[in-house]
Amino acid sequence: MSNFNKTLSKRLRLNHAYGQLIALILVPIAILTSVGTLWVLSETTNAAKQQQRSDASAILARYHQTAIDLLRLVQERPDQYDRAQNILQKMFDEKNLQRAVLIDNKGQTYLSVGYQNNRFWPSFPNNSNFFGPIKHNHNSIYGSKLDIGNPNSVWLMIELDNQPLELARYKILLSLVVTGLITLLILLFCLNVFSRRWLAPLYEIRMQMQRLNADTLDQHIVVNSTGELRLLQRDIANVVKRLHFSFLELKEHTEQTEEDLRRTLDTLEVQNITYRQARDQAISSNQSKSVFLANISHELRTPLNSIDGFIHLLLRQQNLSNEQNLYLQTIRKSSAHLLALINDVLDFSKIDAGKLELETAPFDLEEAIFDVMDMLSPLAAQKHINMAFYYAENIPQHVIGDALRFKQILTNLISNAIKFTPDGEIIVRVRMEDDDIGQCLLHFSVQDSGIGLSGTDRKRLFESFSQGDASVTRQFGGTGLGLAISKQLVHLMHGQIGFEDNQDRAPTDKGSTFWFTALFKVEEEHDFVEHPHFDHLQVVSYLAHPATASVLRSYLENYHVSHIETQSILDLFSRLNHLNQQESTWLIVDHSGDTEALLKEIRQRYSGNLAVYGYQMSLEPNMLNEYRARPLYQPLSRRELVQLLGNQPIFEQEPEDFNGQGLHILAVDDHLPNLIVLEALLGELNVATTKALSGQKAIDIIQERIEQNLPPFDLVFMDIQMPVMSGIDTTRAIRSLESTLDTGMQLPIIALTAHALADEKQKLLKVGMNDYVTKPIQMEQIIQILTHWTKNNFIAQPIATEQKHPIESIDPQILNWQQSVQLAANKEDLAQDLLRMLVDSFEGELTEMQQLIELEDFPQLEHVLHRLYGATRYVGTPTLQRVAGEFEQFVSTLRKERRKADEIFINETNHRFNELNFAIEQVRQAANLVLYANEN
Repeated sequence: MSNFNKTLSKRLRLNHAYGQLIALILVPIAILTSVGTLWVLSETTNAAKQQQRSDASAILARYHQTAIDLLRLVQERPDQYDRAQNILQKMFDEKNLQRAVLIDNKGQTYLSVGYQNNRFWPSFPNNSNFFGPIKHNHNSIYGSKLDIGNPNSVWLMIELDNQPLELARYKILLSLVVTGLITLLILLFCLNVFSRRWLAPLYEIRMQMQRLNADTLDQHIVVNSTGELRLLQRDIANVVKRLHFSFLELKEHTEQTEEDLRRTLDTLEVQNITYRQARDQAISSNQSKSVFLANISHELRTPLNSIDGFIHLLLRQQNLSNEQNLYLQTIRKSSAHLLALINDVLDFSKIDAGKLELETAPFDLEEAIFDVMDMLSPLAAQKHINMAFYYAENIPQHVIGDALRFKQILTNLISNAIKFTPDGEIIVRVRMEDDDIGQCLLHFSVQDSGIGLSGTDRKRLFESFSQGDASVTRQFGGTGLGLAISKQLVHLMHGQIGFEDNQDRAPTDKGSTFWFTALFKVEEEHDFVEHPHFDHLQVVSYLAHPATASVLRSYLENYHVSHIETQSILDLFSRLNHLNQQESTWLIVDHSGDTEALLKEIRQRYSGNLAVYGYQMSLEPNMLNEYRARPLYQPLSRRELVQLLGNQPIFEQEPEDFNGQGLHILAVDDHLPNLIVLEALLGELNVATTKALSGQKAIDIIQERIEQNLPPFDLVFMDIQMPVMSGIDTTRAIRSLESTLDTGMQLPIIALTAHALADEKQKLLKVGMNDYVTKPIQMEQIIQILTHWTKNNFIAQPIATEQKHPIESIDPQILNWQQSVQLAANKEDLAQDLLRMLVDSFEGELTEMQQLIELEDFPQLEHVLHRLYGATRYVGTPTLQRVAGEFEQFVSTLRKERRKADEIFINETNHRFNELNFAIEQVRQAANLVLYANEN
């Protein structure tokens, strides 16, 4: 409704003065005039009708008796009809009478006068003595009954002319119109006077204001109105003059300001040049810092690689005593701790460069936490700090996230707790904060009983290069980066990190509690910790640390073990003589005071199963062997407790399920100890190794094998940081050498890197490397690399002792000749032709695919891969068929998901192309053997 009113007002221009005058004056007067005219016409018409009715009544009354006499005369003497008609003619002396008649109810006419051309009279009501008017032929008919009381009475009816009434109405209407016109003229004259007096000066003022601008403010404004408008025009003229003077002052001030601004801009330009130079220097310094960090990362990890590798080799020796094994484990943990400290510095650089990224992989959460606590247990043992761990029952056992970064956060918090706790305890807790479909938010806390922090020191937490205070830094050392890095990592895990003072919770408590939350993905049906049942066992324990005793109590309840918890050593001794000495009973005691004396007293009373709980550094293996006691290391581990109750061995040998016999690896590194370690690790896997101390030496070795027609290497481990010729340059040279040979086979090159930046992997893959391993290298990483990059390689199979047919020596996963013959309808000739056609198509298919990858024409690449996949279905090549099919499905995801090919997708495409090229080369070599054997 409001929009309609606005539109109507706009169309009628009611927002202007003329429109408002019309709306406020003319429209109401027009409405009043119309209403008055209709009222006058209605009243005059009614009055005229009443006058006519009165005249008709008078006429009928005057001639009532005469009509009765004439009716009697006509009825009694019909021959007197003319005489009666002449007498009735005298009625025409009345004004406006048109005709008259004597007529009964049945319409029979007895006597009539007036115009005779129309003798028709309308029907009339006969239930009253008088009627009328009845409209007939634009006239009015009235009637009066002559003999009242007679049902068949005769009526005197007259017809009166209505023309006088119409003329009177027209006269009144004409007078009203004339009056209205005169009134309108008077109003128009008044409006004219009003407009010249008020509206015209207003419009003139408006036009003058519209013509005003910065250049015309000094022009004179003409004042030609009177009264209040003249005063208004004078005020406007004065305002314009003041505006003109203000404008002149503003213009002068602006010119001065522009001059000052010009000088300031010149100064800023000089400063910008200085700042630009400083920025370039800062960028150069930052790049130098990145290069330095990459180099220092390599230089620091290189000796660590040697240390860790030799420790691993020593640990695999079978003739080590328990004491030597313990020492080596401690050295390895210290090496890992040193590596963690180096990672803090390198990770801070990643955070500073904004290139810190999290990986996503499933891992055992409880095992990850115990790995951290076990790694830091020697530090806690030196200060006699008790450690315990609470793991809620509703926590999933396996989560999906970055296990390394999670361990790094927990390592920083626990190591800080150990560092700032002179004695007492450290308790780690895990509970569920929020559980949703596909993900869970977990809450981790590390509580210590250390020195705590003051109010001022709390504000500096989580800042780079800061600790409690200067004295604490000198006393305990450290880089001050742990909490700052932890805060960034927690934010990347979509969580929060904070600090609580234990005294806020209880005035008697000491120390502090650091906590953080982290969001992990979980499977929709995630598994929880499964509890084994030991219903037949009985455990008697004495643990001085209340938190550890509580954890042990909870574990044993879940395992349905009959548990007796003693409160003191004396209480324990009093129960020993009554204990069952069979295999179903375990005695668990705390390592405190003189352990040897305690074990001696126990063995005098008890000869059954015995376990001593304490830190690994504090339990001497010889003493435990002497008193036939098993160690239970602190912090208490669920896995070790299950091993203890199930009488499983403490140290498990690593599985030896990989046999690399027949593989030949080229190891390139400028650091000889690293080559020795790598050669020894590979030697344990039965892998032959050729060492090269430089990139140029590696290229010479490869060229020499090519010239002597020796089999190529199965894989190359390539160090990145090498003098003269880096690993990247060496890789490019090898790829260039392969392109000149045109064999279609690409040698897998694995980078050994320790660079700090997150995009290093993409750079290495882009230059032609197939994968990378971070130093220090572990045996598990070597096995994974060899399994992935040399799988299905028939050259890597163990050498047979018996002479076999060449076809029988081929891995059926590479080329299954029996399946090829079956696909060819058991016709060997057809199978050979199909195999030969497939091998002949390899070179063209690889060339076309390589061009399509360079052009990023992935729809056509999908078509070529589908063609190759279809060709492999007619020949028994399971590996090639699988690799081609997976490559095709991977490329088709780009089209199905309707997304662009980013750098990650292109790198993965190159990786899959290299894998396909490797599978094709294997099929080509196997096909040559098959075809050669069948021809001979």
